[in-house]
Amino acid sequence: MSTSMPYTAGITVTPGNIDELRELGTAGCLVWDEGACWVLAVSGDKAQAPSRMIITGHWGLKHLARDLKEQGRPATDEELARDLTDIANDQLTDWPGIRAMNLQVQELREALIGPHIYLDAAPTFEIPAGGLPRMTDYYRRTHTGITACVTVTFGYLEPTRITVCTPGEVPRPVADLTVSTAGPCKAHQVHRLIAAAVDGALDLDL
Repeated sequence: MSTSMPYTAGITVTPGNIDELRELGTAGCLVWDEGACWVLAVSGDKAQAPSRMIITGHWGLKHLARDLKEQGRPATDEELARDLTDIANDQLTDWPGIRAMNLQVQELREALIGPHIYLDAAPTFEIPAGGLPRMTDYYRRTHTGITACVTVTFGYLEPTRITVCTPGEVPRPVADLTVSTAGPCKAHQVHRLIAAAVDGALDLDL
């Protein structure tokens, strides 16, 4: 039995990628495309393809630059690219699980993402001890800056959790709700129910 890890070729983020992401503005994401095996910057409404692993969003780039300055390191595009290369290669460990969950949430993403709602950051993936795999996507609305953290479990077998956070350097959770879709709901109905809840949460006047 082989014990080798997949994707041994690794990922390289370049200073040019950083510049491309910066040019896209607040709704941009830096992704690694598994099919093409390269890194590119795309608008947040184009980052939802199942074969694309989100490395960071525009806000994540700002936070990384701030962290570098706090460490006494220059926040140059070269330094940012070096750190994001490390981050991207660390994410490869979870990529098989994220890719599988990407397929599950594809219709949900398509129902939500548009001119005013976009994916803002890399999803987080975990398999709790004795629990189901789960993934959190981060959606942001353009005109309010509000973020909805949407956590789904494999097969939507547990309630979907939606945490609403205020905009700012340190987002503050202000609302927490769950949507239970267990029962006779068909897949497209599940996606519509969750999308309606997320869309309403992002419209909160905070």
